[in-house]
Amino acid sequence: MQHTSWKRWWPVAAMFLGATASDRGRGRDVETEAEAHDNRQTALSDGRATLRIALRAVTWHPEGSAGPTLKVWAFEAERDVPRIPGPLLRRAQGAAPVRLEFVSELPDTVDLHGFTTSDAPLVVAPGARVSTTLRFDKAGNRLYWAARHGTAFDSRGWEDGQLTGAIVVDAPNEVGRADRVLVVTESFTFDSVNGREEIKAQLALNGRSWPHTERMTYAANDSVRWRFLNGATVPHPMHLHGFYYRVTRRGNGTADDAIAAARQPLVVTDFVPPGHSMSLAFQPHEPGNWVFHCHFATHVNAVSSADTAYRHVERTRGYTPDGRHMGGLVMAFTVTSPTEVNRGAAARQLHLVIDKKGEPFFHGGSGFSFALADSAQQLLPVSARRVPGPLLLLRRNERVAITLHNRLDRATSVHWHGLEIESYPDGVPHVSGQGSRVLHPVLARDSLTVTFTPPRTGTFMYHSHFSEAEQMNGGLYGVILVLDDPAAYDPSRDHVLVIGGGGVPDVPMGFESPWALVNGRRFPRPVVMRVGETHRLRLASIHPDWQIRATLGTEEAAWQWQPAAKDGADLPVALRVPTAATWAAGPGETADFLVTPKAAGQFRLLVRSEDSGWMIRVPVEVKPR
Repeated sequence: MQHTSWKRWWPVAAMFLGATASDRGRGRDVETEAEAHDNRQTALSDGRATLRIALRAVTWHPEGSAGPTLKVWAFEAERDVPRIPGPLLRRAQGAAPVRLEFVSELPDTVDLHGFTTSDAPLVVAPGARVSTTLRFDKAGNRLYWAARHGTAFDSRGWEDGQLTGAIVVDAPNEVGRADRVLVVTESFTFDSVNGREEIKAQLALNGRSWPHTERMTYAANDSVRWRFLNGATVPHPMHLHGFYYRVTRRGNGTADDAIAAARQPLVVTDFVPPGHSMSLAFQPHEPGNWVFHCHFATHVNAVSSADTAYRHVERTRGYTPDGRHMGGLVMAFTVTSPTEVNRGAAARQLHLVIDKKGEPFFHGGSGFSFALADSAQQLLPVSARRVPGPLLLLRRNERVAITLHNRLDRATSVHWHGLEIESYPDGVPHVSGQGSRVLHPVLARDSLTVTFTPPRTGTFMYHSHFSEAEQMNGGLYGVILVLDDPAAYDPSRDHVLVIGGGGVPDVPMGFESPWALVNGRRFPRPVVMRVGETHRLRLASIHPDWQIRATLGTEEAAWQWQPAAKDGADLPVALRVPTAATWAAGPGETADFLVTPKAAGQFRLLVRSEDSGWMIRVPVEVKPR
């Protein structure tokens, strides 16, 4: 929708110029379309000393013009349209301050946060105006936001959830450097459907939800820099397909600090709490289409969409191979390269069967399973079809062909999580691939062969990337170890523990599963160690609903362990220091730790949901030397 600038701004300008109450009322009655804001251009680019910003009720189409029309609240800078997220307030560190003048066309009193260093908000009543001075003293990223009067950041609802924007202060070495600012916003409410209270949210990235989010393009080996600000009321473990990234800055809403290069691990997933931010950098070397998304299943499916038809598909688990299967917090980008690479033939062939779980879960529900077979025709016994999937031992730099045999009555797909491989086998239906060769789901009772070469030793995962809330909760997940010599793997001193789903729950849309498993069990088998021996613990967090915490030691105190790797990549030396043996992670993260027990006895690895939910004790038996 096109707008005429002076007409848009007139109701707001009238307030600043002393309009009557009836004029202001007429201004509020006009619903204006909010546009998605790509955060490419600062609202302070002309060196202005004053910026006027209105708060107004708008209509918004985060899922394209054919998608649902949502009524929310938005910021509108003068001489501009209302935008979601709000205007980008960006200047160099040490730049002259800016006077911000706000006027509200909203029906309720709202609080403005983030514009000053004070914890006290600016309070603006309907038709009123307030002002403040924005300073650019300290480099970094932070959110500004507004909410109904007295409402906390993480309690915002449907209308005020979109009153969010970014303040970016460029350090001297960042001025003029190419980057992108990515702001997550969220509207949140409950919706009663068939007598059940469901969660209904609308997540957006720079004002749009998948599949309408902006698709960026980079040349191979470009330096890519993103500033990611989580303006939602929920955390987001942000997963990058195909490449590692480094977090170069981290912000908690009040402070934003640079991270020394020696303390920046390589990661493929990083957990960003509500109101926090991160600056990240990476170099995409592999051509093709890739995605960057939250790894909570409900943040990338219809729970985070107001589209009624799409929500019905999720509610009934009625996904079709060519239909929409992702939404919410997902963005795609394409990496281009003029060079064709000859990958060569596979040196090894695996057959991975996708089937129903052999036996019901402990609660009686059915599930799904991965299992290795010798051939496409092999019939697998019930005992082979279990959760999690088999541990896949791959050799570094050895090309492997894996044929996926789908024996289910529904489509699926498999993502090789954390592996730096080519795009086509990466596993995202209708996205992964290059040019006209794009991956499709593996249809029911069909097969697909993917071929790739894992370039790095480490701990990785594989899991469904289709109808994830159902299929990952139902058991379609497992662990990959890439080793220089798989035959030398010693499970007596190298322990894999995968934390994942324990069945498809019958809960209202948006609510977490009450079930979880460690190595497929509620009561896992003991981890056996010996005093004085160094053991490696490989922890993989892949439950699609929960942030987890694992703590090794006694009921009273945690042991010490030495972090060794994150997401399959060895940690920098500066981070490989003994620390308390506790690990918090979201779905999509792995971590390796080295442990040398000092005393014999019975101990435990306590794995629990970070919020109230569930708890699993893994016995740890330490034998004498």
